[in-house]
Amino acid sequence: MTRTYKEIINEMNRAYNEFYILLFQELKDEYGLTGQQESMLFHIHLNENTTANHIATTFNISKSAVSQVLSKLEKQKMISKQVNPNNKREYFLTLGPNGSKYMEQLSELDDVLIEKYFSKIDIGALEQMTDTLKKINKVILEEKQKDLDCNE
Repeated sequence: MTRTYKEIINEMNRAYNEFYILLFQELKDEYGLTGQQESMLFHIHLNENTTANHIATTFNISKSAVSQVLSKLEKQKMISKQVNPNNKREYFLTLGPNGSKYMEQLSELDDVLIEKYFSKIDIGALEQMTDTLKKINKVILEEKQKDLDCNE
């Protein structure tokens, strides 16, 4: 029996949500982060000297919404802002002390997860899963770019 895209995607979403809850909820709860705060924190971690405007564009949300989330993260010392020397009205965003600590804890958690769980799965299967996720991300980014190009 051939399954539909919808059935496979629903199963993938359920599996991802269960995976996320099993592994990361405890750490997220320790810091009291919402999903959106955590997503922005990851974005800042992976994109050195990003800006609020870049986050708003990437996440396709209003600058006001980004500003509210960043304010909370800044109060929690998860991020810090530095004035862009080329544009005094713009701030570069970097991890603050608590944001760095959070990322360090995630890295330590990765080591535990590898030893305890992932090492029990064939590395080829993990590579294939990673390649598939990268392909999905590439398609999504290309389609979003097409939508942006059409709206200009």
